[in-house]
Amino acid sequence: IEQREKWIRCLCDDGMDGWIHRGYLSDEPAAVESYLTEELSVVRAILLRCQSEPGPGAETLANLTDGSLIFAVETKEEWTRVLLPDGRSGWLPAGTLVERGSLPHPNVESIVRLAKAYLGIPYLWGGTSTLALDCSGLTQLVYRLHGIAIPRNSFDQASVGIEVDRGSGWDWLREGDLLFFAENERIDHVAISTGGAGIIHSSMSNGCVALQSLAPGAAGYSSHLAEMFRCAKRIF
Repeated sequence: IEQREKWIRCLCDDGMDGWIHRGYLSDEPAAVESYLTEELSVVRAILLRCQSEPGPGAETLANLTDGSLIFAVETKEEWTRVLLPDGRSGWLPAGTLVERGSLPHPNVESIVRLAKAYLGIPYLWGGTSTLALDCSGLTQLVYRLHGIAIPRNSFDQASVGIEVDRGSGWDWLREGDLLFFAENERIDHVAISTGGAGIIHSSMSNGCVALQSLAPGAAGYSSHLAEMFRCAKRIF
């Protein structure tokens, strides 16, 4: 969108814009052409080392996180050769990539199962990868890996889906529902329901992705979150 010396303002695919140092971007012609014209594959591993050669002991070229998009060139036995955006060629273990168009269709069990795979990943405000996640980074990533695009921040995520009619207690919540919370009037936190009063979320208070509950007496009960609860949305 704009450039100021070594900084470039970019528009992300989720509609957010921000500034990136020029050194993090690539204009390598062959690689850029592949990323614009070819069908990309999706990394399906919490953290995956892309290496210079197949087999043990090779140099690390890049660390890829769950959901990274990569151009797969060929598969030889137990290794897949990929093209990185900067034009370098590297190798990943076979079976760690899926075609972008074959991400699993969402169901309540798979949404929660994937979110639980991220338990313990550190909290970082602004984090959107499996290196570190904030609350809406977790929900956006989990849904994106089921082929569903939702906005970046919790306030905007609260505008999508269908609001769930609130009943008594918490039994009206279904696995995979998004729960929204606010200190004041504006939504500023989001969690994924594990069914009933249970939630999984990334929060500064826990320091990581963790399981908690909105029900008094339950393990991980948070009275603060129960008081902050505002609404729930069903995305699919």
